[in-house]
Amino acid sequence: MNLFGGGRPRINPDQADRIKSWARSAWSLPEETTVMVTELECREPGCPPIETVIAFLEGPGKTTQFKIHKTAEEVTQPDVQALAQDGEHHHDDGSHDVSERRETA
Repeated sequence: MNLFGGGRPRINPDQADRIKSWARSAWSLPEETTVMVTELECREPGCPPIETVIAFLEGPGKTTQFKIHKTAEEVTQPDVQALAQDGEHHHDDGSHDVSERRETA
């Protein structure tokens, strides 16, 4: 019985690893920083149906999230590099009506 996945498909582990590697390189992250890649389904009007979230867990209470308005399978290295150069990020404050669709750590 899978209590967390609910039978939903997960992000391809190879693609998740690629995105994590690209993120580590683009942001020059130390090894002790945990990188997570998650797809979220948004239910708000005007919100893209699926977003890929790249999250950095840098210590107790310190999480930084970046969103790409594509599925994880569509994310490319230039997408991640552009996100890092742009510098915009979003700290999760629960203000959007989103549901987690797929996750890998």
